[in-house]
Formats: sequence, C-alpha cells, structure tokens
Amino acid sequence: MLLPWPALALLTACCESGRDLAVRRLLQRSGWTAARVMGLSCLISAALTLPWLLLAPDGGPSDGTRLLLALAAGGLVNALAFWAYGRALARGDLSLVLPLINLSPLVLLFSGWWLLGERPAPAALAGVALLVLGALLLGRGTGGGLPLLSSPGARSMLVVAVLWGLGAAFDKVGVNAGGSLTWVVLFNLVVAVSLLAPELTGSGGSTARLAAAATSEGLLLLVLLCGLTGAVGMVCQMEALRQTAVVHVIAIKRLSTLMSATVGVTLLDEPRGGLRLPAAALMLAGAIAVLNAAR
Repeated sequence: MLLPWPALALLTACCESGRDLAVRRLLQRSGWTAARVMGLSCLISAALTLPWLLLAPDGGPSDGTRLLLALAAGGLVNALAFWAYGRALARGDLSLVLPLINLSPLVLLFSGWWLLGERPAPAALAGVALLVLGALLLGRGTGGGLPLLSSPGARSMLVVAVLWGLGAAFDKVGVNAGGSLTWVVLFNLVVAVSLLAPELTGSGGSTARLAAAATSEGLLLLVLLCGLTGAVGMVCQMEALRQTAVVHVIAIKRLSTLMSATVGVTLLDEPRGGLRLPAAALMLAGAIAVLNAAR
C-alpha cells in the first residue's frame, strides 16, 4: 500500500469502531450466539480478502514453518478472544466495555517485568496510573453503585484485554513469514473454523435456519458489513506492521475504543456519558504512554 503507517493505523481504528457497532447491532437483531456472529464475521473477512491474495503478484510464504506456528498459537488465542469480545458487546454498553481493551498493554508490561526482569520506564508507570484512574472513573459510570466487574460484559472484555496482550506478537510473526494478505486470510479462516465448528456440529439442522434468518430478517447486510470492516481494518493493520513497530500501530488503533464509546453515548443513548467518555480518554492516554515506553 502507498499510505504511510500512521494513516493505515488510523484507518484500522475507524474500521474497528465500525465493526464494533455492526457486531453489536447484529447480536441484538439476530439472537445468535457470540461465537456464531464473530465466526461468520471472520469467515466473510477471509472470503473478501482471498481474491486480492490470488491476484497479488507476491510469491508464497517466505517461512512456512513460522507461519504455521504463528497460526496455531495466534489462532487459538484469538478464537478465545473473539468469542469473549462478542459476549462483551452483547452484554454491555459500548461506552463501558470497550475502554477496558486499553488494559491490554499492562499484560505486556508486567509479563516483561516478571518473566524477563525488564523494569518499566517512568513513562510506563505514568501510563499505569492513568489506566488505573480511568478504570476507577469507568467503575463510577456503571450506575446503580455496582462495581465495574459486576457489570455485564466487563469480565469478558477483561479476558479479551489479557488475551490480546499475550498474543500481540503473533501478528508481526505471521506477517513477516507469509505477507499481509496471506496472514489475514489464514488467520480469519482459523478463527472462523474454531468458532463455527462447535456451533454447527452441536446445533443439528440449524444451518438452514441460520441462512433463512439472514435473508428474511435482513441480517445479511450486517454480516457483510462486519466482515468487510474486519477485512479492511486487518489488512491496513498488517500493512502498517510491515512499516513500523507493533507498539506504534496499536497505540493509534486503540483510538477505536474512544470512537466507539462516543458512538455509544451520542447515537445509542448509553447513560452516564459524562463519566464514561473521560474515563475512556484517560485509559487511552494510559495505554499510549505504556506502549510508547516499550519502544
């Protein structure tokens, strides 16, 4: 791609925010499980990217062994993460659950501290303070006096933050070993199969009912929108990773959490926006500080 990595990362953030809204609407209108919605989204993303891969002039993967290892590890981690992500969007407000993704850099920070003895820089500690402050403010935005972890969807999104923090390096390995388009297609196929196989084998004859529902209730457009935004966003992210370090791309990509939280408050009339949006901004600033300290 001709775009520089900041533009690609910003486009990734916009696509992520669009997919958040489409997935939330699809979960509400279809009554499908989170695994089915996220699995179909990944399947459509793979199908939309495949023609571009077949037409690309590049050759095959440069390192098939590393590509397969990255797929095996990254596919497992992300299948669990996508399932938890769908559950969080189905059960919680966008403005409440999505800012929690910004906690994922803490996993990278503390795993390096505990396992490798890497002491965090002062900027990282300042980022941690912002993340904690934002989380406390977000907890006050739950309403009803409930702790943040008691709100629907919050626990699932914390699982996503941990899994994405652990699996952040797999994308870079996969892109370097196989190329952006190859990685996007294979990654989405692995995640789709992991999520849809239990759904289809355990639901008997529901496959025909699923197709009928998508047609009769006008859900097909939402499914395609989920897949399209996922495909475009992931291709842009992988192309950005080829130009710069992972931390730079993720720092800009995390703008999607603030975008989606703003959409939730302004367009979906989610409550307590006066607390949730500042909390989301604080957590975004903290995540960027932690990521920049890792350069």
